Amino acid sequence: MAWVAGDQLQGDKYTIEKELGRGRFGITYLVKNKNRDRLVIKTLNDDLLQLLSPSGRTQLENMFYSEALKLKGCNHPHIVQITELFREGEYPCLVMEYLGEDSLANLRPAILSEQDALRYIQQMGEALIVVHKNGLVHRDVRPENILLRKREGNLDAVLIDFGLALDFDHILTSNRAKQTSIGFTPPELYASNTIVRGYSDIYSLAATLYKLLTGKTPVDAVKRKLKDEHLVSPKEYNPQISDRTNRAILTGMQLDPKQRPQSMREWLDLLGLNQSEITVTSNTKPNWEHNIQIWGIIIAAIAAIGTLLSGIFGWIPIFKPSPSPNPSSVSPSPPSSQTQ
Repeated sequence: MAWVAGDQLQGDKYTIEKELGRGRFGITYLVKNKNRDRLVIKTLNDDLLQLLSPSGRTQLENMFYSEALKLKGCNHPHIVQITELFREGEYPCLVMEYLGEDSLANLRPAILSEQDALRYIQQMGEALIVVHKNGLVHRDVRPENILLRKREGNLDAVLIDFGLALDFDHILTSNRAKQTSIGFTPPELYASNTIVRGYSDIYSLAATLYKLLTGKTPVDAVKRKLKDEHLVSPKEYNPQISDRTNRAILTGMQLDPKQRPQSMREWLDLLGLNQSEITVTSNTKPNWEHNIQIWGIIIAAIAAIGTLLSGIFGWIPIFKPSPSPNPSSVSPSPPSSQTQ
């Protein structure tokens, strides 16, 4: 059953405000907690669950929990934060932060400057590196699934909707094509029994960059592969795009996965988006720690200079003290080899 405004979950911990959207696998709701904070709750689509046998339903729910727990471990400032997992009656639920409803799909102007577009793409690329390291593939990277979070006067991109990261294909293989997003889905996701890796998200993120820089959705992968339709170079639509970015987009959208970069880091490098550029601020140490390091260097330098001068003074004879004569000796004692 679908919940409606006013329904309460977990006793009265969460109150439904409205349904935000639904897809083949899941339904998302806007809710408020007892502190009046807005959050999002996602659960499985009841229409889908009713089609499954009891064993298939159990398997699907177990996978929902398993993948949700993995996503909870994907801590990154540009990945939507998951706060809680619970079960409400027959339905597994995932609680996430609410980011509003502004996405890259409704950004204005529709065509971004290359600098702004690459900033969002770098944020998404770094987020997907974390996703892939956790053994997940998003499968549905597109402008609609990239929301914008306002922070300190800036808009940051945040990746949402990991519904297609849940690998339900072996349960429901007949309708695989319904999982695709025209223009952004790579060709391998149209086929059944395909091993999906991070390079599939590279195709989708490259297609997203294509859209941000041209305002046009790229031709669908199936039409390119089966009907030999031509993928227009993004630079033909927008001559202001640099050659480097143009090449990186086309490389990332190669139909053959083996012809694409095999990791997100490799593709970001093609764009000239180095990891150090995004981590330099997050790794900045407090001023007091920075000052301690500076003074440590100064003290070490002074000590080194002192040691050096001591060695020089010991080597130059003029700085050596004259030895005291030995009264018991007929001749003066030879100079001492020790220094004070």
